[in-house]
Amino acid sequence: MDNTYTKKTKWHEETQMDRLSDLPDCLLHHILSFMDSKYAVQTCILSKRWVSVWTHLPVLKLDSKFFNRVGNFRSFISQVLDHCENSNILTLSICSPRKNLARSLVDKIISFAVSHSVQELDLSLKYPIGELQNVFRCQSLRVLKLDLLCGLPLPNSISLASLKTLILCKVRLKSENHCFDLFSSCLDLQNIVLDHVFLTISDIFNISAPALVSLTISKIIFYVAKDAKIMYYAPIKDRKVVITAPRLTSFSFTCYRPMSLSMDNSPLLENVNLSMSHDDLSDTQEEGSFMFLIEMLRQLGNARSLTVTLGLVKVCMESYLACLISHKFNS
Repeated sequence: MDNTYTKKTKWHEETQMDRLSDLPDCLLHHILSFMDSKYAVQTCILSKRWVSVWTHLPVLKLDSKFFNRVGNFRSFISQVLDHCENSNILTLSICSPRKNLARSLVDKIISFAVSHSVQELDLSLKYPIGELQNVFRCQSLRVLKLDLLCGLPLPNSISLASLKTLILCKVRLKSENHCFDLFSSCLDLQNIVLDHVFLTISDIFNISAPALVSLTISKIIFYVAKDAKIMYYAPIKDRKVVITAPRLTSFSFTCYRPMSLSMDNSPLLENVNLSMSHDDLSDTQEEGSFMFLIEMLRQLGNARSLTVTLGLVKVCMESYLACLISHKFNS
């Protein structure tokens, strides 16, 4: 009886042991990095062992969807950044697509990223205000993701020596230069994603990056600014994109409206995916649109693999028929 009781007691004590708390800090930091920072912070109430564990995480993920009130989310961001002031933060992610952040808080986020030499910065903000352009002072960045919803003017050139991946979503690029060259100073940039980018430029949008391997473009929209408030779609002849990427191997392009696409010196190009939303193309019958589409296909003819969606084929056929009809009536 005594032996049986002793074994049961020993087994019970072993099962009640806090094995997780016995793990080294590096493993605890790695585990907590996979969860949103709201829940990582809540581990501080578990025991004295856990009080300051979350303040040394290499990854901070702050998402407004876990908060019912925007005021609570703003306060949480500020307090987390204050408590992590002496930490080595590698990745900082702030997601607030439906809740506005105060100008002072946006400035604090950017200053924190710059001062802590953050390597990966992911900002998804609604109507961002503040000195957001200071992001491009953060020379430690290797990955930069900006999803700004309403758009925000960016500098004429990005000079980030360590940057390898750049994702721009819903941003507005503006330049008075004849040739707008945003990426040429990023000598190590290998991956670019442009999703719903609004361009108000005078002539040509250059995508020039010597180390670029993968390029994804989803809906570039060219605008002409009549004044500060009135903008309209640029005519087809003024929609020009020039790609210079000698190491490019993968190119994916979703065209919103026909445009002139020129690809210079891409001998390593392997995979090309082209798509065009037929519902969005209100000007596919615009004069000259068919020739622009055919020229775009010709420019990419050296790729080993070319995938074209049915929507693009349909647009080409409709544009070609429109050209024939127009030519017949005009002759």
